[in-house]
Amino acid sequence: MQTKVAVIGAGVSGCSSALALLEQYPNLDVTIFSDRPFEQTTSFGPAGLFRLDKLENRKRALASFKRFTEIHQKIGGSAGVQLVSGHILSDDLQLLKQQEACMADIVFNFGWLKEHELKQFANPSKYAIHFTSFTTEGRTYVPWLVRNLKEKGAKFESRRVTSLEELGREYNLVINCAGLNAGELVSDDQVVPIRGVLIEVDASWHKHFLYRDLVTISIPSTTSLFIGTVKEVGRSDLVITQEDREDIWNRVLNLMPTLKNAKVLSEWIGLRPHREQIRLDLETRQTADGKAFTVINNYGHGANGFTLSWGCALDVVELAGSQLKIASRL
Repeated sequence: MQTKVAVIGAGVSGCSSALALLEQYPNLDVTIFSDRPFEQTTSFGPAGLFRLDKLENRKRALASFKRFTEIHQKIGGSAGVQLVSGHILSDDLQLLKQQEACMADIVFNFGWLKEHELKQFANPSKYAIHFTSFTTEGRTYVPWLVRNLKEKGAKFESRRVTSLEELGREYNLVINCAGLNAGELVSDDQVVPIRGVLIEVDASWHKHFLYRDLVTISIPSTTSLFIGTVKEVGRSDLVITQEDREDIWNRVLNLMPTLKNAKVLSEWIGLRPHREQIRLDLETRQTADGKAFTVINNYGHGANGFTLSWGCALDVVELAGSQLKIASRL
């Protein structure tokens, strides 16, 4: 009998988990559930610069970086993946040393800028690092994942899932990648929103990413430039205020005065699902009538959702393989 898998969430985590499962186990019957159009999800907005914040996630980040390298070499921009170089500036030496510890041997061309090299910036900080990495542009990369999933037979259903048990009656395995809603489904109150705002501008000549202190950012996409941001823990309103705009533009123009006449193309606001530690584990549950089913939780990635997406997806596959009695194609 064909094993039935339900994935809750059609963002980058859910789609990556589903695709990794189907690449390993092509005979699975997979359905991905989403409660809103993709354009309204958190995965739609980000420019997805590969960057890591916590040492504990290095293994997953490395797996994602290897995957993005393969996509870049074989497919490139049509999948939303492009190779980009740039800098992070800060007066906080420890912040940059933490970035070095997290990813210097994962990304390409990592290095510290010398004093004379800081003069390339209009208003430099005391310290700066340089590296080459990937962007996985959400509005292109996730639809590319979806196309791959459909080619492999995955189905998509528009439906809000209010409990795991409602799926457990029909599916053998449920993957919980529901973002902010993931915690509600398993009574986990450790998931909190981090409010973020990005402004897309017409500045295609801007070819390098540039950060100051991980909050003031510019990230080039295949067709435009994303600037931002705010990072407000616990705030969940989804209205971009004039205060947001002025705050972002004041900081960005201090860093990059050449953007003062850039035309605004769009604005995006989203809530990143943050948890102090990512939850990626397996549990067995029962429906009201006693049917056992397996749940794999994969949520709480915060601002590193794209960076960790494929590495976490491979962990989902490993957990699933320890439970499901299905043969690998390998």
